[in-house]
Amino acid sequence: MSQSKFNDDIFKKNLHEFLTHISNRQTKNQTALTTGKGYFFWYSEVYLANIVELVIADSVLGKRFAWKELGQSILALTGKGKAKNKTDDQISETILNQVIKKAPDNFFCVIPFHGINLNEPYNLGNVTLYPSNQKEAVIQDAISDNFRNQLLDTITDSQNFATVNVQAVIPAGAIEVALSEVKAALNILRFLINVPTKMYQIGVGKPNKNMSDKEFIAVSEKEGVTQHPFQYIPVSAELNAIQPIGKKYITKMGEIQTKVYNSETTIPLEKGLFNATNLIAESLDTEELTMQLIQLMSAIEALVEQKTFVQGITDQVCERTALLLGENLHSRQEIYNKLTNLYKKRSNLSHGNTAIVTHYDVVYLWNVARSLCFYFQLNFDRFSDSNNQEKKNLKEYLLDLRFENKKM
Repeated sequence: MSQSKFNDDIFKKNLHEFLTHISNRQTKNQTALTTGKGYFFWYSEVYLANIVELVIADSVLGKRFAWKELGQSILALTGKGKAKNKTDDQISETILNQVIKKAPDNFFCVIPFHGINLNEPYNLGNVTLYPSNQKEAVIQDAISDNFRNQLLDTITDSQNFATVNVQAVIPAGAIEVALSEVKAALNILRFLINVPTKMYQIGVGKPNKNMSDKEFIAVSEKEGVTQHPFQYIPVSAELNAIQPIGKKYITKMGEIQTKVYNSETTIPLEKGLFNATNLIAESLDTEELTMQLIQLMSAIEALVEQKTFVQGITDQVCERTALLLGENLHSRQEIYNKLTNLYKKRSNLSHGNTAIVTHYDVVYLWNVARSLCFYFQLNFDRFSDSNNQEKKNLKEYLLDLRFENKKM
């Protein structure tokens, strides 16, 4: 069993950074507002994310929390502490002891799934699959009277479902862990059943993931929750909400798409934008963090990677991205270091080792990949190249930036 590497001192240092940047008025660093009984304050979403990521990235603690709810808990305890005029040190101790170091509860979780016909229970390790007609009986048997009626009222579908027992500090964290376990179990079946020419749509939730459905259940002796953990929203997108920069991107990509469809010659920059756009879009169509990381890093590579014999791919991609997106030496170093660490995670996964991929890793890569797409679209003429001299203009521009950096 893996051991937690959570460091109290590092957590407190980051928490102190968050607390010292709280304000009763908004500034460029305070980007979000939270309110509660007896308090309101502006805070830095970046500093809050740094705290949450320390917990979520831990091999043990990360399985007990959901990133969003953990952030909300930290904000609530901070607000309550401020309302009682507690010091930052007192608030830090409260958060550490009442949330981070709180002993986990045992949760019984019910996770709906689709794509498999069942007539009887089917065991897959610590996960059991059930046909839909047994849902009420399973809940009646496994859940105490305190929550049974309340939860049964939320059961509105006729889906098959899986059950699994997990440990977590908050119910939403239990659902995230349960989802991971059920997905792993279903992947075993997908591995055995699916072939490239005949694939069954097997997965958790409904085939059309609607946020108004709350069929995901996590219950302990003390508390319980029903929710829908996916990020899909139950409304149609509005095209008139697209900003001018987005409309220009549509125009450019429409031109490239037409060339690809008509089998016309495309230059490397066009191919890179075409591939990166598709990879970024497809990365959001899965809840698998590992797959999202791989697709988003591939999108970045599609735009900046250039085969050479003088520089490793990892170093090249990280350096080029940092030079293009960083505004100064400090920000470029931060981008380079962050991407290098993410490459290490992908390398571990590719070579059979383990790596903890977090929501924040994915969001960071999504922002980087998307920013690069807009950067190249806005500067298309500057970096326009040819199939005979791939990324020639990009290479020359990056050399100028690199030597300019050395003068700084």
